[in-house]
Amino acid sequence: MDMMKEAKKYRQEILEIRRYLHKNPEVSQKEVMTVKYICEKLKEYGIDFVEVKNGGILGFIGAGCESKTVMLRADIDALPVLESQYNIGGQDKKCVSDIGGVSHVCGHDAHTAMLLAAGKILKVNENLINGRVVLFFERAEEAGGNILYLLRYLHENKIRIDGCMAMHVNGKLETGKISISRGSINAGGFGFEVMIKGRGGHGSAPSLANNPIDCFVELYDSINMIPVKYIGVGETCTFSIGTVNAGTKKNIIPEELIFGGTARFFEHSTGIKFKNEFLRILESMTKTYKCSYEIIKAVGPTLPLVNNDTCVEISKITAADVFGSRNVISMPPEISSESFSAAQRLYPGIYAYIGVKNDSLGTGGELHSPEFDIDEEALCLGAAFEAKFAVDFLNSKREINFDGYNGTPDELYNEICYKVD
Repeated sequence: MDMMKEAKKYRQEILEIRRYLHKNPEVSQKEVMTVKYICEKLKEYGIDFVEVKNGGILGFIGAGCESKTVMLRADIDALPVLESQYNIGGQDKKCVSDIGGVSHVCGHDAHTAMLLAAGKILKVNENLINGRVVLFFERAEEAGGNILYLLRYLHENKIRIDGCMAMHVNGKLETGKISISRGSINAGGFGFEVMIKGRGGHGSAPSLANNPIDCFVELYDSINMIPVKYIGVGETCTFSIGTVNAGTKKNIIPEELIFGGTARFFEHSTGIKFKNEFLRILESMTKTYKCSYEIIKAVGPTLPLVNNDTCVEISKITAADVFGSRNVISMPPEISSESFSAAQRLYPGIYAYIGVKNDSLGTGGELHSPEFDIDEEALCLGAAFEAKFAVDFLNSKREINFDGYNGTPDELYNEICYKVD
């Protein structure tokens, strides 16, 4: 089946879906109208679905639950970012958010439009599907944890997943190209927020107080050395502090200081090392400075996003057919994190990047920036790729080597210290 030809049949509909979602964005945890819109589309296409509270929507196409099954994912939430009407090329965007201070400069509107179109293509050609396809519409990806509700539903309802796939638009990659890479392609993370408690006082008499700022300065320098002293030279590990808050006036020594930051890594074992050293230094340094501390929040170390080798090979064949072999590339790993890493720890899968950069249109740019924009010509390519990957995966006789997580989704989240109700 020529999936690109099939996708082009629905080109105008894909554009309309993407533009509707782009004009009506909703932030994480509040995607009420977005969920309603997706459900209405699935009903229109005749696709069976279930809405999972807090998690999102699961659609089902093809044979019963005993058949080989592939899962295709799109994230649906937006960001609290005021969008610019101009893109990085200084040109007017095709459409701009109608909701002040909220926008799809994350590209999730494109992801949802492509998956809905892929679902329609697969439903129309359901007789050609050699198995089952699960459409996975994830709420609150930017918040990170809500994917658990969908994974929990699959586990509790004994819905077997033999493979999974997700895509993300990429503003650094030209339209018409796709990046598929082996191994860890996105980092895991350890995020924290900590309060240091000292003793307040007057700036004229520091000896009568115990300044938590003094403790933090020494603490920061020591934590900064973790990637150098305790992480091997062959392991990637970055660290940064993003927030520091203390005091109200220059001549008053504060009683408390709150700081927060993150570490990123491509191996989960590296994240465990960082966290252990972080906690050891925090305990030791606060004791040295006769302060105490409270961990307000700690998440992780979460999982890096790791592509399965066999799924990579299948997807490259699919991509060559849709994009042309010369347009299938392999980009370096991204240090950002991705919630789909949890799904790919449970199931073998592939995560790809699809190009949306077009200098003549001024599209592309950094994700999450007000000027980010997509070349809408990428939408048909993405829908065709998703639909064809589903068919190719289900038809593939390749044996998949995968050392999956031996436990439930909830156990996995407990292990990575990610608390979700």
